[in-house]
Amino acid sequence: MTGFQHLSVRLKILSVAGLGIFLFLAYFLYSYYIAETNIDHLRQVESHDFPVLELVNANNVEFLAISDTYGDAITQGDADLLDEGRERSDRFLERLGDIERLDPTLSAPVDDLRSAFITYITVANDTAARLVADPAARISSYEALTEMQQLEEQYTDEHSAFEQQRYQSFRDNLNASREDNKSTQLIGLALGSVAFTLLGLIALRVTRSITRPLEDAMGAADSIASGNWDTEIRSDSRDETGHLIRAIRKMRDTLKARTDEDRRQEQLKNQLSELNTLMRGDLSIEQLGSNLLSYVVPTLEAQVGAFYTFDTESETLRLSSAYAMQRRKQLANEFRLGESLVGQSALEKKTIILEQVPEEYMLVGSGTGNAAPRNVMVLPIVHDDELKGVLEVGTFEAFSDSDTAFLEQGVALIGVALHSAQNRLRLAGMLEQTQQQASALEAQKEEMAQVNQDLEEQAMELSASESRLQQQQEELKAINEELESQTQALRASEESLQAQQEELRVTNEELEAQAKVLGEQKAEMGQKNKELELLHQELEDKIKELELSSKYKSEFLSTMSHELRTPLNSILILSNALGQNKKGNLDDKQVEHAQVIHSAGADLLSLINDILDISKIEEGKMDVMVDAIAPSELCDHFQRHFSHIAENRNVAFQVAQGEGLPGSFYTDRQRLEQILKNLLSNALKFTDDGSVTLSIERPGDDERIPGRLDRASTVKFAVTDTGVGIPEDKQKLIFEAFQQADGTTSRKYGGTGLGLTISRELARLLGGEISLYSDGPGTGATFMLYLPEGHAGQGDQTDDEAQTTSAQAVDIGANAEAHTAANRPLDEQGGDEGYVVREKTVLVVEDDGEFASVLVDLAADYGLESHICHDGEAGLEYARRYRPSAIILDIGLPGIDGWEVMEKLKADARTQDIPVHFLSGKDERKKALDLGAIDFLAKPVSQEQMLNAFAKIETAIETNVRRLLVVEDSAIQHASIRELFDQKGVQITAVTSGEAALKALGETVYDCMILDLTLPDMSGFELLERLHGNDDYEAVPVVIYTGKDLTRDEEARLRKYADRIILKTERSHERLLNEASLFLHWLESTLPAHRRGNAELIEHRDDIFEGKKLLLVDDDMRNIYALSAQLEELGFDIHLANNGRESLEALDESPDFDIVLMDIMMPEMDGYEAMAQIRSQPRFAALPVLALTAKAMKDDRAKCLDAGANDYCSKPIDMSKLTSLMRVWLHK
Repeated sequence: MTGFQHLSVRLKILSVAGLGIFLFLAYFLYSYYIAETNIDHLRQVESHDFPVLELVNANNVEFLAISDTYGDAITQGDADLLDEGRERSDRFLERLGDIERLDPTLSAPVDDLRSAFITYITVANDTAARLVADPAARISSYEALTEMQQLEEQYTDEHSAFEQQRYQSFRDNLNASREDNKSTQLIGLALGSVAFTLLGLIALRVTRSITRPLEDAMGAADSIASGNWDTEIRSDSRDETGHLIRAIRKMRDTLKARTDEDRRQEQLKNQLSELNTLMRGDLSIEQLGSNLLSYVVPTLEAQVGAFYTFDTESETLRLSSAYAMQRRKQLANEFRLGESLVGQSALEKKTIILEQVPEEYMLVGSGTGNAAPRNVMVLPIVHDDELKGVLEVGTFEAFSDSDTAFLEQGVALIGVALHSAQNRLRLAGMLEQTQQQASALEAQKEEMAQVNQDLEEQAMELSASESRLQQQQEELKAINEELESQTQALRASEESLQAQQEELRVTNEELEAQAKVLGEQKAEMGQKNKELELLHQELEDKIKELELSSKYKSEFLSTMSHELRTPLNSILILSNALGQNKKGNLDDKQVEHAQVIHSAGADLLSLINDILDISKIEEGKMDVMVDAIAPSELCDHFQRHFSHIAENRNVAFQVAQGEGLPGSFYTDRQRLEQILKNLLSNALKFTDDGSVTLSIERPGDDERIPGRLDRASTVKFAVTDTGVGIPEDKQKLIFEAFQQADGTTSRKYGGTGLGLTISRELARLLGGEISLYSDGPGTGATFMLYLPEGHAGQGDQTDDEAQTTSAQAVDIGANAEAHTAANRPLDEQGGDEGYVVREKTVLVVEDDGEFASVLVDLAADYGLESHICHDGEAGLEYARRYRPSAIILDIGLPGIDGWEVMEKLKADARTQDIPVHFLSGKDERKKALDLGAIDFLAKPVSQEQMLNAFAKIETAIETNVRRLLVVEDSAIQHASIRELFDQKGVQITAVTSGEAALKALGETVYDCMILDLTLPDMSGFELLERLHGNDDYEAVPVVIYTGKDLTRDEEARLRKYADRIILKTERSHERLLNEASLFLHWLESTLPAHRRGNAELIEHRDDIFEGKKLLLVDDDMRNIYALSAQLEELGFDIHLANNGRESLEALDESPDFDIVLMDIMMPEMDGYEAMAQIRSQPRFAALPVLALTAKAMKDDRAKCLDAGANDYCSKPIDMSKLTSLMRVWLHK
């Protein structure tokens, strides 16, 4: 078996297979031998026994016929019968010959039969011939007849004995064959059991010889994965499993070496970073040397160090700083180039390392003694090939490679720092010298001014002296000699004065030169100002060009969106219809092709949407809706939505919530989830094995965060994976549009390269930032999203406030926009019957028309659609019919006052949950709050008070919930439906029986009920019949959600009571959400009071479209074909128009259309103009018009609604959504 263990896995498996084949062949040959033996037995029976028995039976019958023939011939005396008897006798003898030929072993019995038959036939023939010839001789022939009878009986006895013998031989042959078969089965069973037992034992042995090393390899791999590098990995096998274990051992060694190298490089980077930090700042050269030695020497575990700086003027190296070095008399503190190791290292600009230096070379002393370092390293400090200094380090132990690498890379940093310090000193000296020169120049200037003043005074004195001299000329003549001496003195003074004047002239020339320079500089500044003005003008032109370009870009994207979505609409609709194969006339391959087309079209639509998202963000047209978000709720949400995806990819998924997080933070939930979903999808896509983790926490104290964020109020979202990793040089590139880390990424993993770009821009829109950390390929990656906590109400600021906040470290980006909606008073609406209230509406009950208009304008700033009623009766009727989102109620109203209106609102189950805000001239706040109002304001009110009031109203609207009753006996379905309606503002009550449902409906008014037909105590049919048979229960829309296959009778029963019937399938949850949402948000509010809850008026989903006339207006034949094919299946009577003008002509010819589907971009007359003209005709005021457009830019929906559309659906058309919208508008 030892030699067998050394065989390869392939040979082991082949040997087991060969043994199995050998045993099978042996068993097959044995079975073949036994089968051939049985076949011989059967062939013997078939070729001998059966023919003999047939001939015997034939002769038995023939003998009876011969006996009867001779008897009749004797009795009747007929010669013809005698001849017939002879012929039969001949045939009888021929058959006996045939028996003998078939089985020669029967010759003796056959001869006996032949002899007996010949004896009988001879007597019978003679007797019959005689009696036929002479009938009178019959009386004397008694003895002959008796002999004939005896011979006949004798033959019959012999023939019967022969026949019994043949039958016994036949049975013996069959029994022999049966016994052979039994023995064959027993022997085959025994041999097969032994063979397969032996084969199983050998296979078990081979399996263990393969699986045991594989288990060892798995254990070793798990240990390596957990970081246990010292795991013992043994393998004595020489097969592939042994090679695998040895490869794992080699991989372990390689990974360990690589990890150690990475750790060493990381340590080296950290040391260099700390060293660089210590050398930063305004340090002197001595401080610089002291800092670097105090860090370098302990880091290297060295004992002594010295730092020398190079003086370029004297070309000497001077000791600047030292670490634990004893000064000795024979050692100098200055070295010339080439002098000692310090000078030689500086001269050659090369590192010198000494090992095992003499004991007296250098001493390190302490209070307990002295010791000599045995290893010394001298490194030149060079910057830009210019010598800056020398670093000398001594240690007891030899320098390691890490120490050498640290010093060699560190001296470069030291060179930069030393160069900077020297430059700072040089600049300081030059600055001081310049200041001294400026001071000297100023003093000289003052001195020259003083000399000039003295000269002017002397000149005035000389002028006065000259006049006196002229007057005293006669006196001067008397003292001529004195004058001569004075003249000589004056001449000397004049010479001195001339010299001073010359100096003054030079000084004036210098001042004039400086003034000229200043003038030139002023002219130059004027020229530069003109150039700046030109640049400013060019910049304004560029801004206008960019604005125009942005406008063209928006128009281009809008047009391209239409041109792309229009054919894409047809592709998606038709491919989806083909993929469903409702008629069953497509084979599986054709259905698969249709599904592939639909999938490719959906991918193209996703790319178009991504491009449009980027365009909206760049233009600042992306809306931000601020919500309060609980971290725990967010963690649960992503845990539910991504756990199954991770399980399908065999990747571990975790969600971690850190400490210190606020109870809630404020940001746009949709944009935040879009960012995190993109990051998590990327992480799962690029992780084949390992884990993906989402963590929500505070940033660490040493963690770098974007500068505009406050660490104390920042929330960090980190998505960490163990996937392919990202190279360092690609980490900035991947955030650019259409860029990925590798050119093969899109081919291997898919994607367009837009996800991270959109995520980064959305993060900035929310006031945050995204950063990335990855050590490189194969090491995984971590994407960090930093967002501010925000505060309640920050999304409610006006444009001016947004601009003010953007300058003060805002939480939400300044390009977030407020939501606005069209506002019209109630009396400006058309008939109530055809009007549908939107989701966010506010009813203003105020008898002052001007003040009501002010409230409408303020509501528009908060995205609320407003409706005005001027008395209490009208306001109460409106609230009951349309259930607005909130009510602003005055007290002093004509007719019934506000208090009575409030009491009736709270008494009606349909309106008791509507938030009410009182606004009146009387200060009765306490009474209003006691009645259930959310707040009270006394007139007159300021704008600030009204803004606060609308903020409270908006908060109340956001927290107002709809009630949904789920009647389902499965707890799993309860959880699934709760998750489906999560974050939809729906309060869900789940019950498991019919009685519990009746009790809940008797206690509470629900907006919708989801019902399963299979309940433990009663069926869904019984529950519906009890509900509609008892007037005590409030009417509630019912959605049947069941997995039961319905018969025609059952479906007919349900049509009497249920509004929707949905069968549980793979995609039925989407349909359930769509249908139930209609009742929770729109449908119940649209029905008039006298029709709400009347089951007979609620049409079934399959009947509502049947026979309805639909006008489809579109200029693209592809869309017409695709939509008409789908709409015809719903039962519509479809009429077509190619543009707006044709649609008007069609309506003029046939005004009885039930609904219109209107495209927007069409030739001759577009959809906007066509809808406006339709609405201008009173007869079409209640005609439902749904706008269909491929334009996907901002405000398209508002434009369509303003033009007269009842609702809006963007291309590519989602048929389920379009069907639901049409069902709503046709539901009358």
